[in-house]
Amino acid sequence: MIAACGTAAALALSATLVVAAAGFARVLTASGGAGGDFLSFYAAGDIVRHGGAGLYDARVQAAAQQALYPGEITRATGYPLPVAAAWLFAPLSILPFQAAFALWTGFNIMLAAVLSRAMYRSLGSVPVAPRRMFVATFALSVPMVTNLVFGQVDLLIFGAMLGAHALLRPRREYEAGALLAVVVIKPQFLMGVVPMLLVRRRWRAAAALAACGAAVLVVPALLTSPALLWTNARFVAESYPGAGDQLQVMAGMMANWRGFMVSITGDDRVATWLPGLAAIGAVAFASAIAVWRRAAASASDDQSYALAVMLPLVASPHLHTQSLVLMFIPLALLLRARLGASSTVAGAAQVEVAVTILGGLYVLLFACWVMTAVGLSFTVFLLAALYGAMVLSWPAPRVAAEAPARETGAIAA
Repeated sequence: MIAACGTAAALALSATLVVAAAGFARVLTASGGAGGDFLSFYAAGDIVRHGGAGLYDARVQAAAQQALYPGEITRATGYPLPVAAAWLFAPLSILPFQAAFALWTGFNIMLAAVLSRAMYRSLGSVPVAPRRMFVATFALSVPMVTNLVFGQVDLLIFGAMLGAHALLRPRREYEAGALLAVVVIKPQFLMGVVPMLLVRRRWRAAAALAACGAAVLVVPALLTSPALLWTNARFVAESYPGAGDQLQVMAGMMANWRGFMVSITGDDRVATWLPGLAAIGAVAFASAIAVWRRAAASASDDQSYALAVMLPLVASPHLHTQSLVLMFIPLALLLRARLGASSTVAGAAQVEVAVTILGGLYVLLFACWVMTAVGLSFTVFLLAALYGAMVLSWPAPRVAAEAPARETGAIAA
């Protein structure tokens, strides 16, 4: 079983690397509109650098991307992120497109290496084989590769959530909340963290997140053009979900219930996918709240945070493959809860099972991505299964005398 899983994982890895190389080649040669995600950020940076007028106007976004892209694009990619994210890319917009993409990719690769090292160190109480397999699965996964090829910003969000967990464990709540403010560049990924902080009465972290998050959202917009606050909200609420004929959102390629419904029906009207997504969200929130209300043991804290990070991956109306990189935070917490300090014969069997499961997860992520690429998005079912496992099969807290001191370390060193 483990040999078959290893063979399948090796084949998936080879295919992933080939696709990644082809993707980078297409972006750097500006072929076929490749690099659309990064292009939307790059063009937004150029727009704010020149005053910000029309930043959330679909026609202005499309015109800017057409003008700045060195090749030909058939449809522009919508930019819905806050003004702060546009300013992040403003310095890069001074450079030619390919040079800016190469620089941003280099930054993302360095960030991925730092985060991989942090994940490895955080799993110090886990046996070496599953620890190495986990980090390899994370670093070479389809979500990681798509972050790099598309020039996305999700690794910044990952780093903020990883660091916030490390700060919450020693009760450095103000610092944790301030770090979580980074996540407001894609605020849907706070839909689990915010209620978790409130239900578990982490008032200082919630207050710091509210204050710093508001500053990230408001200050850059006010300094650029106060009207952008309203136009951003209106663009997200009205224009972006459907995007009309001018911008591409690719709802049928999303990794959520919306993506599944659109991929099988071809219909992105809200009535098609919202009822099912709302039902999934209601069940997910109810399950998470039940966990968050439990006694504040350290293992319960880990499970609470795992569900808070995982919840948007099953309940958000906008979710693409690159954002699935966030699942590796709750998966690391679950792996550590199950295999931390395992050294018995039974533990050795668990180690083999864990390595096999991680290899299988790598293959499943690749298979889901391939199916999505050909028009059938089934990733939501994998995410739902993982979320259910985190709710229903989280190990009970260890007795303090049995848990080694290093087991109490934060998820990020």
